[in-house]
Amino acid sequence: MRIPDNSFIFNYMTNLNKNRERIIDLQSQLATGKRVLKSSDDPQATDSILRLERALERNQQYQRNISDGNAMIAVTDSALDAISNYIIEVKEIMTAAGNPTRSQELSVYAGRIDELINEMHSMATMKFNGKYIFGGTNTLHKPYIINEDRSAVTLHPNGVGGKIEYPISDGVKQTVNINGEDAFRGTELFDILVNLRDRLNAGEFPGEDDIEQVSAIHDIVLSQSSRVGLIMQSLYNIETQLIEQQNHLMALLSMEQDADIAESIMKLKNEELMLQASLQTGARVLPMTLLNFLR
Repeated sequence: MRIPDNSFIFNYMTNLNKNRERIIDLQSQLATGKRVLKSSDDPQATDSILRLERALERNQQYQRNISDGNAMIAVTDSALDAISNYIIEVKEIMTAAGNPTRSQELSVYAGRIDELINEMHSMATMKFNGKYIFGGTNTLHKPYIINEDRSAVTLHPNGVGGKIEYPISDGVKQTVNINGEDAFRGTELFDILVNLRDRLNAGEFPGEDDIEQVSAIHDIVLSQSSRVGLIMQSLYNIETQLIEQQNHLMALLSMEQDADIAESIMKLKNEELMLQASLQTGARVLPMTLLNFLR
């Protein structure tokens, strides 16, 4: 059966172009280190790669959430620790002021209590990333306000309650804040201190009831510090799991997506040899034209 020249040439060029396409694909694999560059390369692997990439994106977002949560709760821990130390100083002042022989110094003690109110107010209105850490869900407005005449510390009208929760794993959320209601019982801490300051200024000695009130609010602050520690531990545990999960996902993704460099080099050499052989063969067997007879 006679094969037309045009058919012969078409088949030859088709096979030659396929050979060149395989070379280009192999060169791209070596350049990128990826076996699957487009969905047509391996549709089944492409589906797995997309699912693994989405899982990795979620994992990395959870890790970012944990990082933000850790930073916020660390600032909270620092503020609570400072307030606890200030309350300890208040207790020391009360013990000293309870000595009847120091009645002339009560106004000095009252002045120091007033300074400590300022210090604690600064901690209670501390910000992290532009947001008030003890404001509960009211993070954009100063939660505690000292009256102009310093007669009281009041709450913002929106209050200081509510939880801030970050998603840290599939179906898992973690509270990352300690609000003012939990930490200071609203304004109770400041109410106690303002009352103590005013009574010292009036020449009154602190009594057992005052010491018990301060100790009770101190216990509340310490309990919230312990709660901070539990939140930190929870975030650490989940972060450890996420890192392990990330490593596992990356290993699976590598198996599906990454090229075997040694194998790709060998295939490329074979394809280059086949291309060279095809070109040499074509040069010998392709039909001659009239130009061959005009020499």
